[in-house]
Amino acid sequence: MTDAATTPGGLPRATLEALARATGAQRSFVEELLRELVLRDPDGAALSRVDAGAAARGAVDHVLDASQRWTDHLGGFYDVDGVRQLLSRSGRPVSKQAVSKRRGLLALTTGSGRVVYPTFQFAGGSPLTGLDAVLREVPEHLVSRWTLASWLVSPQADLGGAPPVQLLREGAADVVVPAARDWARALAA
Repeated sequence: MTDAATTPGGLPRATLEALARATGAQRSFVEELLRELVLRDPDGAALSRVDAGAAARGAVDHVLDASQRWTDHLGGFYDVDGVRQLLSRSGRPVSKQAVSKRRGLLALTTGSGRVVYPTFQFAGGSPLTGLDAVLREVPEHLVSRWTLASWLVSPQADLGGAPPVQLLREGAADVVVPAARDWARALAA
């Protein structure tokens, strides 16, 4: 027999209520967390010695704080629909395929598998001139797109302390592209 706080399956009602409100990304995170726990602690012995509430809060703080740190560092993001609208011509959004296949856009994949586009790469409804060349100079197999995004917004000593994206906005792709090439060569060495 179950009490009023649990379901016939033994789960707390509050857990079922939270699952009913959870988004797909939240459910995916919980599923992955459970898989990892079962893999690393098959009998649950190690976890039985842990304050589960504190550990859960710490895990969520780590994930969400990291996400917020990226947003603080890079600025805002568009999802694919936002980019479709931004690149629209004559009021007609471009297709999702056109966005995903467009060269010269910096696309970042989040931990939940969602693709986002940093807003810093756009000016006047178009990608920054020269960004496509920077992306070609710094291939993805060499450095993650997240690291490249960070490089683009961070002051660079070899660019007089200016962030590359600022110089791209000022029309100085001829300065940024060689700096990106040099950075890529240094990483490859």
